Amino acid sequence: MVKYMSGEVEKQILKILEEAIQRERAAYALYSRGRELSEKAELKGIFSMLADEELGHEKLLRQIYHDYKKQLGLKVLKDDDR
Repeated sequence: MVKYMSGEVEKQILKILEEAIQRERAAYALYSRGRELSEKAELKGIFSMLADEELGHEKLLRQIYHDYKKQLGLKVLKDDDR
């Protein structure tokens, strides 16, 4: 049996996940910029590590988002990867 999203709670959860993905992307951009600006190798390394962490978070959140949409019986579009 296919479930369809009809509840406000499901919509809010999807919005929260979308916002979290956007925030991870913004954090990645921030740390990448810090890496570019840093002149010290140690600081570059720290910013690189932080940027990589954000990419991992984004990937995890994206998977959770797609899995949740599938559980709700919603189509996962390529545009969901924005």
